[in-house]
Amino acid sequence: MNRPRRHHFVPRFYLEGFCTDDARALAVYDRVRNAYRAQRPTEVAHRRDYYAYEDEQGNLVFAIEEGLGEVEGAASAVIQRVDNEAPLSDDDRLTLATYAAFQFTRTPAYAAWIAAFRQHFAGNVPLEQVAVLPDAPDPAADRGVALGAMLRHAPRFAEVFMQFNWTIWRRESDRQSFVTTDSPVCIFQSERPEPNIYAGAGMLMPGVITALPLSQASVLAMSGIGNRVDNRTLTGDWVRRVNLAVVSQTQHFVFGRDLALVQSLVRATGTDRRQWQVPLQVD
Repeated sequence: MNRPRRHHFVPRFYLEGFCTDDARALAVYDRVRNAYRAQRPTEVAHRRDYYAYEDEQGNLVFAIEEGLGEVEGAASAVIQRVDNEAPLSDDDRLTLATYAAFQFTRTPAYAAWIAAFRQHFAGNVPLEQVAVLPDAPDPAADRGVALGAMLRHAPRFAEVFMQFNWTIWRRESDRQSFVTTDSPVCIFQSERPEPNIYAGAGMLMPGVITALPLSQASVLAMSGIGNRVDNRTLTGDWVRRVNLAVVSQTQHFVFGRDLALVQSLVRATGTDRRQWQVPLQVD
């Protein structure tokens, strides 16, 4: 029988992009324990056999993990190109769109969102319409359902992301850095100045930005229908605004290169004073 493995629902290579250059360590905030610590990327954001499933003989199969590894390997090369300010080809865009889609759908936060979405509609629409909604992927009850939802939904989100205009946000200097979380794809309204208020809106609504920090040096921001790829250098104030929006949507972990920065963002958003809620609220 295959031996159990640690499966990272936030890729290890991705977390390495937010490490300090010298120690290769992350500054981590753990919301469940309300604690700060320094950790290596191999030590956080993993669950045993999270992407494994059993075959008919009861053996663990790691095909999904291997597929995700291929997505991550391709994305790692493209993210390096982004950080080096190289232009993105159509293939690069498809690689990043696919990676962003899996970053969105592979997390425990996404599983909880689907469950809440289905529960809401169960009480507000006819039963025959509820039946066509995705099953609630509750990993605690049935990890197979969660994996199925990830595999079905990620290609659809990749198609949506390819239809957006893209802007690569860059930091102004090496003294600044972006942070990320265990729910790295976040959605917020560009006209709302309050960083701790979730958009409560869909990706396709006007004024809504879907953002994925790529590394401590860059963020992929997607909004509006089109195929433009622009670049924008952010001032220190805007880097902080983006970081506040990202941290406000964390479920369990915040990751950054600097402990003081992570502490400041957590306290400013009140993340240490409130419980996580399903991010997209449906009225």
